[in-house]
Amino acid sequence: MKIDLIKNPSLLRVGLVNALKDCFPNSDVRVYSSSDYQLVLNEYDLQDVIIIDIDTDINLSETIDLYKNANKKIILWTARLDDTSLIDLFKLQVDGYFYVEMEKKELTVAITSILNGKYYVHPSLSFLLEECVRINHKTSDKPVGILSEREWEVLELVIRGYDNEEIGQSLFISVKTVRVYVCKISKKIEVPDRTNAVLKALRNNWIYT
Repeated sequence: MKIDLIKNPSLLRVGLVNALKDCFPNSDVRVYSSSDYQLVLNEYDLQDVIIIDIDTDINLSETIDLYKNANKKIILWTARLDDTSLIDLFKLQVDGYFYVEMEKKELTVAITSILNGKYYVHPSLSFLLEECVRINHKTSDKPVGILSEREWEVLELVIRGYDNEEIGQSLFISVKTVRVYVCKISKKIEVPDRTNAVLKALRNNWIYT
């Protein structure tokens, strides 16, 4: 596997590169900075995954379009939750949205999930899901046989932003039972956490709220 990282030189970049090499020891990890932008454009078809720091001084829209058209896996990486461009970038619906606080294990799970055709949003960026609700279709299309009726009810409340206690009060079940349901839902729809359960349900128009 070939992984490209577009991020300007820093100690943080060194740490991220080392983490990628540790997580995927048989992979070829290449690193670019803003000054290498033309090289990135010329070699866009030579990798499987590209991770782009949104603070890098490049044309993000142009780069994302280029890699999307080449069917490459695209991940946006940020160190700032207050970046005003995040909402607009979320509308582009790339394969992953990573946050600086990710541990090695989480990095491995996230990239592996993306390579398997899934999406990943770091829980710290879950506020972006509100935008996903707005830009999704207005109808729902629940798949048959994946979740029980009660699990759909729990998932709908998770999408609405209810915490476990609020879900329990709404459905007259204990917080412990809510946790069990959320865990079961995540396993059944093959996502690592509740944030990505919401994202998958919205992307597939399973629930509209």
